[in-house]
Amino acid sequence: MKKEEAGYATEAIKQKVKKTLPLKLKEYRKKAGLTTYEVGAMLDKNQSTVALWETGRTIPDVPTLLKLCDIYKIADSSFFLENEPPEDLKEISKSERELIKLWRNCPDTVKAAIKTLLKNINK
Repeated sequence: MKKEEAGYATEAIKQKVKKTLPLKLKEYRKKAGLTTYEVGAMLDKNQSTVALWETGRTIPDVPTLLKLCDIYKIADSSFFLENEPPEDLKEISKSERELIKLWRNCPDTVKAAIKTLLKNINK
């Protein structure tokens, strides 16, 4: 990919996130049954800050997005997925995310042993 194409792709991604992120922030908050005031209190922010995120006037930083994932009980990538994740992956807990990170760093031999162990346990 040429440098200009990469810049265009990056800009296109930024524009897509800027357009969809506010909608997803609001959608996940409502699904969690929370008000902007409640979310703001959980993050030690003003209700108006949360409202600004949901209207697209400002964007939360990455650490705040990660906290929102915990609050809304969603996968870290859910804010950026074009399509909804599969039903069984919509609500990944913090401990499940930790396991995924550990899994990704395991050698293939360890992964094979873990798979065998889990298959035997679930018989």
